[in-house]
Amino acid sequence: MKSASDIKQQQADELMKLLAWIGSRKRLADECGVTPQAVYEWVKRGRISAKAATTVHFKTDGYFKREELRPDVVKWDEEI
Repeated sequence: MKSASDIKQQQADELMKLLAWIGSRKRLADECGVTPQAVYEWVKRGRISAKAATTVHFKTDGYFKREELRPDVVKWDEEI
């Protein structure tokens, strides 16, 4: 089982990988249907929202898995 600090680090690392892959915070915001300010807050917090993690999972056909973006989420609202 991962420690809380390991989970926090994984979330931040996966978010940075996603940003590098997609190219910009604005594009990520557009793809997730949120404002660039929301993405700024994700980066500041070091994690994407659970809802946006699901959106990313679907839009990337699972290349970025929501479980890797948010390993702290136990129960998801949407089924895959």
